[in-house]
Formats: sequence, structure tokens, C-alpha cells
Amino acid sequence: MCSWEGAAPALACLTSRDRVLLRMLRDLRFLTCDQAHRTCYFGLALSSVRARLGELRRRGVLRRLRHHAFDDRRGFWSLASLGRVAAAVLESVDGGAAGARVETPRPAAVAALQLDHVIGTNELFCALCEAHRAGRMPPLRWLAGHRATSDLGHTHLAPDAALLVAGPEGWWTYYVERDRGTMSLQAIREKLDRYALLFNTAAAQPDDPAWHSRGDAWVLFACDDPRRALRIAAAASDAGLERVWAGLAGECIPAVAASLDGIDRAPEPLACPPLPLWAAGALPPADGTSALEEDPR
Repeated sequence: MCSWEGAAPALACLTSRDRVLLRMLRDLRFLTCDQAHRTCYFGLALSSVRARLGELRRRGVLRRLRHHAFDDRRGFWSLASLGRVAAAVLESVDGGAAGARVETPRPAAVAALQLDHVIGTNELFCALCEAHRAGRMPPLRWLAGHRATSDLGHTHLAPDAALLVAGPEGWWTYYVERDRGTMSLQAIREKLDRYALLFNTAAAQPDDPAWHSRGDAWVLFACDDPRRALRIAAAASDAGLERVWAGLAGECIPAVAASLDGIDRAPEPLACPPLPLWAAGALPPADGTSALEEDPR
């Protein structure tokens, strides 16, 4: 286990973009090189991004996994032990949640077993970052799945992620489910029932800050198969859920952006309302102010 003091040399070599990458990987677990390029190192040549990730790997900050499959040559980048300590330091310095500690290996190991699913979910975050920089999205925050889990008493709800969008009078919530066709429809129905329980619980406690902005949330199912999306939409209707979108993954973020077109935008970004208590630790998109930063290669 690396010590907090041992993170000092790693922190000293980090650029502002590197810091954003570590903060994102602490929550998102894995990113491909292309996804790191689109979220953290946009404006640089992809070859420069590859070189920078390789340098961070040599310094013990990042590690790279591969599927070792003939039809999948992607590399999956995550935090090495030193990087996890450095990310925890950065989060504490940036005002992270009280009591934040260095992450245990278990969540990262679970994510490693579900690489395709994790990368598919993170692809939606990449699309959001690009839409935000293009001016097509209001201020937003992204809550990774392990932070968005809700305790419902006798059960719990674990979405793949949660999106919070700053509206005229507060944050609007969208729960995100990246469906790759691996979960049975019966399991989907059971999860939809838990969403119904979540919304009913939140609606019954409108003055409780722990449930604020969750009672009228939307659920987004980003699917690979349009027929699967139709089945999920029908199951949501059977569960009594009205605020559900189910469609192709590539259409999900454009659909959200289109639905928000024309609303009164909240001021960017410091004047945004405080996040609800349950959304502590949500990620903002990179603001683009580092786009003029010198090529780190």
C-alpha cells in the first residue's frame, strides 16, 4: 500500500489535465485512451495523449489492462496504487467528502470484471462532456454508480450512474442505465420496481434533503438493441413509471440535450445551486480552461 507521503512525487509531476484524469478515474474506474482524450485532453493530438498516459504509467500513477482478445485491441486505463492515493489527496484538497479514504481494491476489481459495461457507461459521460463544451448542455454533474446507490430499507437501488443538470430552480436528476442485453428482462422488471419504490419514498419526504430532487427524476435506458429498448419501455409502463426514456445508446445524450433546449440556463458554474446531499462527490465536466495548456509530452 502506498502512503500519502509517497504520493507527493506523483502529485508534483501532474498537469492540470492529469489531475482531472485522476479525479475522473477515481470514480469511473476505467477509460480508454480515446475517452481520456475526449474528457480530459481534448484539443491535443491523440498521439500526445497516448504518450502522456504512457508516462503516467511509467511513474506508477496509472496501469493499463487489455482484453488479450484478437478482436479487441483497446487498452483500459485505471489508477495504479500510487494513483489511487494521489487521487484521494486531490479529492481531499478539492473539498471532497469528509472522511474520504484511499479506495479499497474491491470496487475496482468488480469494475475490471465488467469492463465493457463500465466503458459503455463512461462513453455516455464522454458524450455529455462534448455536448457541454459545445454549449448544448447546461451545467451538469455526473455521479458514478457506486456513489448513486440508494438505500431503500429492505433493498437498495444501484444505477449505473446519475446525471444532474442545473435547471432554473435547482438540479434535475436523470438515472442512467447502460443496457447491453446481458440482464434478463425479469431482472430489469425487478429493478424498475425498485425505481418505483425510490420515487414513492422520495415523493413522501419532499422536505427531507436526503431525498431532494429524486422524486421527479427520469430514468434513461441506453441500449444496444432497439427491440430491447421497446421491451424495457413496455416494462416501465407496466411498473407505473412515466418518466422513462429507452432508446439506442448513441441517441441518449442528444435526446437529453434536445429536451433541455430553450430552458432558462443556470449561471455557469459557480452560481449553480448546491448539490443535494445524496449527490456529494459528483463529477463536473472539464471546463476547457486548460485547452491552451502546453502539450505535456
